[in-house]
Amino acid sequence: MVDKPNFILVPNRLDPKYWIRKRRKNEENLILAKKLAKHLILHRLWNGLSQNKIALDLNVSHQQYQKFESCTNDILYIQVAKIFKDRGWSTEILGSNHYAVLDEWLRRDYQGKDGFGVYPDKYHKILNAWKLLDLKAEKNYYKK
Repeated sequence: MVDKPNFILVPNRLDPKYWIRKRRKNEENLILAKKLAKHLILHRLWNGLSQNKIALDLNVSHQQYQKFESCTNDILYIQVAKIFKDRGWSTEILGSNHYAVLDEWLRRDYQGKDGFGVYPDKYHKILNAWKLLDLKAEKNYYKK
């Protein structure tokens, strides 16, 4: 009688079967999903676009795009790249801190020689959308 090996096979991350299975929902992926969602919100609101206009770029419904921004559904990087390419936005920004990008854009577009004065409405809309995302993202992300 032949003895069976006494070890457990661990799936290799390079194995396609590893990626075919249901997506991995963990803390690291939640952080990435929130970061992408915040950048999408930032770009959309700063440029005065509706969710419907961005959804049309992806050929999805606006409800589906809402799920991307609320972290209910994961957005694929290729979808993000398509949005950014179609709109002429730089994908290099995605690696940076969203608060730093917002502050840079605020200084670039609104700072006069006397400083800021009154912040534009879109600045407050972006911050409020981020706060709402921070409150609801975890619940939405792990929802079945």
